[in-house]
Amino acid sequence: MTKEQAERIKELRMQGKGYKAVASAVGLSRDIVRNYCRANGMEGYGEAAKLNLQREMVEETAMPGA
Repeated sequence: MTKEQAERIKELRMQGKGYKAVASAVGLSRDIVRNYCRANGMEGYGEAAKLNLQREMVEETAMPGA
């Protein structure tokens, strides 16, 4: 997986896209995308992952250096 693919996966998950849609968009298998997402805190259904990522971003900006 390239750095660009990894960034695109995060973007698409932030949009609430599921593993299959993300995999199709970046040209990887669903299993690779799913495993990458699980390893990087983006697991779960698309909308749930989106909300989790947004919450993490808010927490990170609220507590810089933590």
